[in-house]
Amino acid sequence: MTDDTDNQPRVWACPEHQVEYGPDRIGERGYRMDWHCPDCERERFRTERALQAEHLRYEHWKHSSGVPTRYRCAVPSSIQPLSPSAKSLRAAVHAYTGDLRARYEAGSGLVLIGPPGLGKTLALAAIINEACKVYRGPVYAIWPDVLAALKAGFGGAKDDPRREAVERLRDAPFLALDEIAGVREASDFDHGELFGLIDFRYREELPTLVAANATAAQFPVLVGERVADRLQETGPQLVLTGSSQRGKAVIDGPPAFEEPASSMKVRIHSQGAWRERTINFRDGRIAA
Repeated sequence: MTDDTDNQPRVWACPEHQVEYGPDRIGERGYRMDWHCPDCERERFRTERALQAEHLRYEHWKHSSGVPTRYRCAVPSSIQPLSPSAKSLRAAVHAYTGDLRARYEAGSGLVLIGPPGLGKTLALAAIINEACKVYRGPVYAIWPDVLAALKAGFGGAKDDPRREAVERLRDAPFLALDEIAGVREASDFDHGELFGLIDFRYREELPTLVAANATAAQFPVLVGERVADRLQETGPQLVLTGSSQRGKAVIDGPPAFEEPASSMKVRIHSQGAWRERTINFRDGRIAA
């Protein structure tokens, strides 16, 4: 490093990026360079944005993903291979979450059909937990609860948020709808709302995962042929069989999504020497 006392140019070189910088160094666009290595500054900026994005994904998972408290620890390996169906389900969930970006780009879904107690909810929750680590906005929802909220909103004020219960699900990057088929055929209104949601996501190529307590033969009747046809095209259908496994396997462990660090340290080559900076995340944004 040089200083003003010997009238030498103030130019330094970053040993990692092989870049010369300094107030006396003119860049490619004709601007004077800064006191810090520009490539180090770009890496710092990318680290800040990555830390902020991870916190935003975590906050969504914690407060808005809809994953029930019981399943907050669910991951693909939580599905214990206690039966042939459980082994198939575990393999399907591992395969689906193996490359979630590819699933998103392809708009790939998954249809889980079978009697209660075979791990369908666990599987959907595990997928949404994993998707929240990659994307901000995946949602798990129980379809009868969504319809109940929608109908209750009709009796409230015009700005009652429950009126948007279905609308809020349309653009989720991944949507898991549980209990999509009831024990009896749905009303025309219920069919219309479900078709509108599934059709929109089908046209926009957004991944939709569903679970139903039904047989393969009952499923199209309960959800409607048009819904079943679209779901079958966008994702594989896994039919589960056997007796209920509820109570035979313990769903336990740490949260599937650990809270990100509130700060990170980065190195910046500044004025000819390595200096350490701390990146802090507070109140939803990067703080100095």
